[in-house]
Amino acid sequence: MNNALNIYDRLLQLPLFQGMNNADWSNLAGQTKFGFQRFEAGKTIVSEGEICDRLCFLMSGEISVTAESDDHSYSLTETMTATDILQPERIFGLTQRFTRTFTAQTDCNCMTLEKSEVTRLTEEYAVFRINLLNIVSAQSHRLQRHLWHPQPQNLDQRIVRFIAERSLRPAGPKLLHIKMTRLADELNESRLNVSRALNRLQKAGLLTLGREKIEIPALERLLS
Repeated sequence: MNNALNIYDRLLQLPLFQGMNNADWSNLAGQTKFGFQRFEAGKTIVSEGEICDRLCFLMSGEISVTAESDDHSYSLTETMTATDILQPERIFGLTQRFTRTFTAQTDCNCMTLEKSEVTRLTEEYAVFRINLLNIVSAQSHRLQRHLWHPQPQNLDQRIVRFIAERSLRPAGPKLLHIKMTRLADELNESRLNVSRALNRLQKAGLLTLGREKIEIPALERLLS
């Protein structure tokens, strides 16, 4: 019983359930079929391209989130911590598939909500429906604002933008696996200039260079 209450307390921390009154929450908790899964560290929770036929909530633990370019020549990995939802915008719309791979970094507990249950909740609870619309709308607004941001003034800033635009969140550690020549092509720059810019950022303590990888300990520092 205590575990169940703890789970529901965590759910109320998510934007999707915020604003519900006690009566709504009691009815929802008693009538909704939630699924529960535990993943050991290193196990894949969701794979890129998998059909998004449910909402998946990370209730405890930490996971890595990896996105790959369409030709699979480079990838960006970042971290997600509980409590959070895995790509809720993908459950509806034109392409109902996950676009990132989610892997447990630590032992994780997840809760799932099938699409049929999500549809029922949007019909029965106005707050749930509005919260889901707000999540999708907020993402759309952020993507539209990207077009109007000032253009980077130098190559260092262009590298930072390249990483930030591919990240779920503008903060936290990031790991970019990419060849120097590919990054140069993406930025329409010479490999030498890109190498010099990356070394400047490394000397400033903002990133660490490795073999075909760039480690960013805190993207917010790079952005500032």
